[in-house]
Amino acid sequence: MAEVILAHEVDMATWRQAARMHIAQATQPDALSWHVLPAEQLFRPDLTLVSRFNMEGVAPLVLPRQFVAFLVLAFQAKDSSRFALFYRLVYRLVYEKHSFASLQNDTDMQTLVALAAAVKQETLRFRAAFSAQLRRGLPTVWQYEPEHYCIEANAKFCRALAPRPWEITTPYRSMKWDGQTLLFGAPSTENQWQPDGQGVWSGYPNTTLVPTYKEVTGAATLDQLRSEAMDCRACALWEPAQRTVFGEGPETARVMFVGEQPGDQEDKLGRPFVGPAGHVFDRALQEVGLKREEVYVTNAVKHFRFTWRGTHRLHQKPEQTHMAACRVWLEAEQRMVRPTLIVMLGATAAQTILKRPITISRERSRLFELEPGVSGLVTVHPSYLLRLQNEADKEREYARFTSDLKMAA
Repeated sequence: MAEVILAHEVDMATWRQAARMHIAQATQPDALSWHVLPAEQLFRPDLTLVSRFNMEGVAPLVLPRQFVAFLVLAFQAKDSSRFALFYRLVYRLVYEKHSFASLQNDTDMQTLVALAAAVKQETLRFRAAFSAQLRRGLPTVWQYEPEHYCIEANAKFCRALAPRPWEITTPYRSMKWDGQTLLFGAPSTENQWQPDGQGVWSGYPNTTLVPTYKEVTGAATLDQLRSEAMDCRACALWEPAQRTVFGEGPETARVMFVGEQPGDQEDKLGRPFVGPAGHVFDRALQEVGLKREEVYVTNAVKHFRFTWRGTHRLHQKPEQTHMAACRVWLEAEQRMVRPTLIVMLGATAAQTILKRPITISRERSRLFELEPGVSGLVTVHPSYLLRLQNEADKEREYARFTSDLKMAA
């Protein structure tokens, strides 16, 4: 019997290569034995890493997209028989000429789907917990006990949600982001870190859970909503941007401020209103007696739209399609926070909420009813104040801006 040894529990790269090679050789599923290298050996300094296969001349596997999506999730399941299950299904798809649909009622396929569903639930639990910890302030080392091997597959999610350094330790793996490099290590050990993308830490699963409309509208907490938003693909802005920049503030906030979209600094740091316009905003809040930590701050569009000029990213106004795609998130935030006043900072925010074209000069500086129990207020975006060239104009318009914000105090 041929033996395949994987470097770790989510060593999908080795599994994929072994599966391709043995499928090409028509190796029967019951002629293969799948094992994982003992955890204590993986991080030994003198370890000779598991060698990958020579794939020269081996044809790639073409598998149904939906099957692969289930496989990526199920690969993280805490089930020692899963590797043989996956190979068995691939073998049947290739040699028994099954389609994905024809195996829907098959026991093996149902097991795959069930494993994927279990991992998805654990992933959602982990992401919500990480989001909650981030909101409260991540400890130096956050300890978490996952029900499946899902930590590595959520590394990209964690980096997007928390760009600053963090460390997570679990009973089976530690993972650390130092602000520059992602590292994996054995649990509760020091100086045995291995960098992402090198050796056995390339080709592990990456979980992307694109949220459905039902999942967004059915989210129970802001932490759940924020974690779902990290994988939003509703418009094209997600790809060039570094991350989704979700709103922040207490669920009990009386006032919600809505801006246009994240800027360059917000996209890098993962927080709304932390760039130059954010500094103007914070100063104005302080002057009118509002505390940033007591209000909810978000944007109508959650990804940074920009154009490159040399090495600099310059702001581009979002289009109607971007505003429409993000409206479901803004409405969900409003449903969660239930503010009594929504302050619209600029035309994009106002158009998104009011669902009609508006002119700031005609709409600003007055309270009006948005819906029963919720008032609206339109004013300029603080970035407008930064664009003014004349100092007298800046001083006058800043005074008008703070006068508007006093109506929210």
